[in-house]
Amino acid sequence: MVRPDLESNVQAGQKKQQSLPTRVWVAPATLLKRRRGYLVSDVFKTVACVMTALCIFQFVWIRHLQAGWVRVPNDPFDIRFNDDIKWNSPSIWDSSRQAFIHNAMPVPVHSHNDYWRRIPLFEALGSGCISVEADVHLRDSDLLVGHTSLSLHRGSTLRSMYLDSLQRMLDTQNAHITDGTWRGIFDRSPQQTVVLLIDHKTAGPETFAELDVQLQPLRDRDYLTYWNGTDRIMRPITVVATGNAPFESVMALNASHRDIFFDAPLHALLSRYDNFDVEPPVYGYNISNSYFASTQFKNGRLWAWHDESSPQPDTPGGRDREASQIEQAKARGLIARYWDTPSNPPNLRDIAWRVLVDVKVGILNMDDMGAVRARARGWGQIEL
Repeated sequence: MVRPDLESNVQAGQKKQQSLPTRVWVAPATLLKRRRGYLVSDVFKTVACVMTALCIFQFVWIRHLQAGWVRVPNDPFDIRFNDDIKWNSPSIWDSSRQAFIHNAMPVPVHSHNDYWRRIPLFEALGSGCISVEADVHLRDSDLLVGHTSLSLHRGSTLRSMYLDSLQRMLDTQNAHITDGTWRGIFDRSPQQTVVLLIDHKTAGPETFAELDVQLQPLRDRDYLTYWNGTDRIMRPITVVATGNAPFESVMALNASHRDIFFDAPLHALLSRYDNFDVEPPVYGYNISNSYFASTQFKNGRLWAWHDESSPQPDTPGGRDREASQIEQAKARGLIARYWDTPSNPPNLRDIAWRVLVDVKVGILNMDDMGAVRARARGWGQIEL
């Protein structure tokens, strides 16, 4: 309800009286509706501020990783691949730079979230890593590479950043081979496979199906490791699916030519499909369907459960249950990997790395390529 101002009439020659302030009375229900509108607006503003802050943090964090935690004086990689070289620079294919990559000494190191490197794929290979990781999101029938949906770019696809580049390098390496053999990325170990770990960030079956399609050019060239029904046939590239990738999708592949393997749960390798009543035991996760066995470092069980003074279990199943996770993985023919290892302070990071090397982990999960180039061969030998 609104009462208009009252204004007195003035006679001729008289001054006009000053009008009284307008008095407005608004019903409580109307105020509540208006406040609800403000609340919705406040929520949207808060969400926008939080998302902006997250984007800024992610940008700063990626720049931090790309800058490299360890700077190697006169680093041969930095000298050849300076800041002007990007992953899509034509000059990255110069013969001298490619020769540097192929001449790297391979080490059992996994380039975690490899797309965060200053030069994805090339820096990992130039540092000797035998495994790289790409997070993929299914968008418009394509696989975009990025950690979150906010970091995706139309040009950063799995094909352009990884599949096409690996194919081009392997085409060069195998151009003159006609006897049915193959040559991998590293000239110092030509039969060493490179693992491409594809972390499915979107719906598993659909993302897996698109990955299967995009691997066809590499499959046609016989560059992919595969299970032929009785043996695992090694090739220059071994594709492993993780994240939201369903184990059922891996098992649904051609049983006589399965060329995408699973990243088995290292903390839960025991399954109802294990059969310890036969010799040797039959495991649900095995070399026919899996390649890595991974878990978060905080879930790690690096040593056997049993006490040295107590009697050993007398059954295969009992021995497997009490074994360390790394021993369980080896029994199944899989490579153990721990992710999210401590990164700071540096001394704690180094201790974690050294402990994993001492217990003979299958592959070391790393974010810092500078540390790999500077120290990888100084931590102790890990069998390739």
